[in-house]
Amino acid sequence: MNTNNFDSIKPDTHSRLRGKEIPSLEEGRKAFAAVAFEGIPKARKVHLAWMVMLIKQGIVPKTDGIKILNAIKNTDIEEMIAGYDPNFYKWRVQYERYLMEKAGAMASCINIARTLPPPIYRMRLREAIIPLIDATLAFRATLLEKAKDYREFVMPGYTHNQHAQPMTFGHYLLGLYEPIHRAACQVEQAYDLTNLCDLGCGALAGTSFNIDRELPTRLLGFRGVLEHTNDCVAATDQATNVLAAMINMAIPMSRVANEMHTWSMFEFNMIELSDAICEASSMMPQKKSPVVFEDIRSTLGKLLGSYAETVCRLQNIMYGDTVEIFETTENIPSVIEQVIKAVKTFDKLLNNMTVKKDIMLNFAQRGFSTATELAAILFREANIPLRVAHAIVGKVVREAWLDGKLASDITCEGIDKAAVEIIGKPLNLSADKLTAALDAVKFVEAHKSQGGVAPKEVSRMVIHRKEILEEAQQRHAARIQNLQQADKALMKAVDVLLQG
Repeated sequence: MNTNNFDSIKPDTHSRLRGKEIPSLEEGRKAFAAVAFEGIPKARKVHLAWMVMLIKQGIVPKTDGIKILNAIKNTDIEEMIAGYDPNFYKWRVQYERYLMEKAGAMASCINIARTLPPPIYRMRLREAIIPLIDATLAFRATLLEKAKDYREFVMPGYTHNQHAQPMTFGHYLLGLYEPIHRAACQVEQAYDLTNLCDLGCGALAGTSFNIDRELPTRLLGFRGVLEHTNDCVAATDQATNVLAAMINMAIPMSRVANEMHTWSMFEFNMIELSDAICEASSMMPQKKSPVVFEDIRSTLGKLLGSYAETVCRLQNIMYGDTVEIFETTENIPSVIEQVIKAVKTFDKLLNNMTVKKDIMLNFAQRGFSTATELAAILFREANIPLRVAHAIVGKVVREAWLDGKLASDITCEGIDKAAVEIIGKPLNLSADKLTAALDAVKFVEAHKSQGGVAPKEVSRMVIHRKEILEEAQQRHAARIQNLQQADKALMKAVDVLLQG
C-alpha cells in the first residue's frame, strides 16, 4: 500500500454525500471555497494544538510530528482549493487529504482520539459572541448617558396604554437598561459555557491513548475542558443558551421601539429622529419614516423563528453525536449578526433623536397621572384611610373628565364636594397642597424612594450602573486578551518544536 497516497487508504464513507451524487469538480471546488477561508484557519489552529500535544505525549514520533506541524503551519488555502478532490466532499476531510499530500500518511494522526468537528463550532460560536458583547457594552453605555441627560424630562408614564404616573424620559431609558444588562449577563454566561473545549473526546468514549486534554485547551484559549466525553458530542446548550439570552434582549428592545415609534407620530410628537436615520417615501414628499423602529422590532421575529427551529430540530434525537447538533450550532452565528445589527441600530437612533421636553411635560400636566399623589396627600393630611382617599380622588377625576376638564382644573371645592358625598364631611385641603399634588414636576421630585423617578435617584442609579458596566468592560477586555495570548502561546509552542 502506498502510504503517501490518501486515495489508497481513504474510508469508503468519505466518497458518499448522504446518498447524493458526488459533486462535480467545479461544483465541489466552488462549495469548498465558500467555507475554506472561514473554516480552515480554525481547523489549522486546532490541528496545531492537537499535534503539539501528541508530540509532547510521545504518541506521534517527533520527526513525523514536525513534518505534520510544518504542513499545518504552512497551509495554503488557495493551493488547497486549486487541488480540490470531489471525492472528499467534507472540507475537514479535504484538509486532511491536503496535509497527507504534504507530510505523508502520518498526517492522518491529527485524527487520533478525536472526532473532527470539535471544537471548531464552539470556536466559531464564541467568535460570533465577542462582537455581540461589544455591541451590548456600547449600547448600555449610551443608555446610561441618555438616562442621565434626560433625568429631568418629565413625561407621562403609561400602563395599559393609559396615563399612569408621571416619570422622566431618563427613568424610562434606565428601565430599558435593566433588562438589557440582565440579558448581557446571560450572553456572558453563554460565552463562558460555550468556551469549553470538547477536543479529545474520541467518538464519545474517550481514548486508550495517553492524551493530555488540558494542553490544547489552553493553547486554543478555552477556559476549561468539557470533560464528559459523550456530553462533548451530545451537548446542545451552546446553541440554546445564546439564543435565549438574545431573546431576553430583543423582547424589551422590541417593546420600547414600538412605544417610541408611537411617540414619534404627529399626534404625539414627543420624539423625532433625524433625517440621517429615516427613510423618504418614493411617492409622498412629506414622509420621513422612522423605519429603524420596524427593523428593531422585526429582529425578535427572526430570533423566535431560529429558537423554534433549533429546539424542534434538537428534540427527539438520540443523546449523542448527530447532524442536527452540528448544523443548528453552525446556524447561530448568522442569527447573532442580526441581533448585533439591531443593537447597533438602537444605539444609533438614541444618538440621532430629538426629545421634546415641553411637549412631554404638557402631556403629563394635562392628564390625571398625578392622582395617586393627590390620594397620598389626602391620606397624610386628612388622616383618612388610603382606600377612602382613593375613592374620593377617583370621583373627582371622573367628574372632571365628564365635564371636559383637565387635571389642572381640579379645585379644593371639588374635592370637598366628593368627600362630603363619600364620608359626609369636607377635607379642607389647602390650595398649596393641592397644587403640589397635581404638579407633575413636583410629583417626580417627591418620588425619591429607591428606584423611583426622582432625578437625584436616577443619577444615583446611573452612577452605580456605570461602575457595574466598567467591570463588564474589564471582563470583556480580559476575555479578548486571553484569546490573543492563547494564539501567541500556540505559535510559540509550535515554533519551539520546529526549531528544536
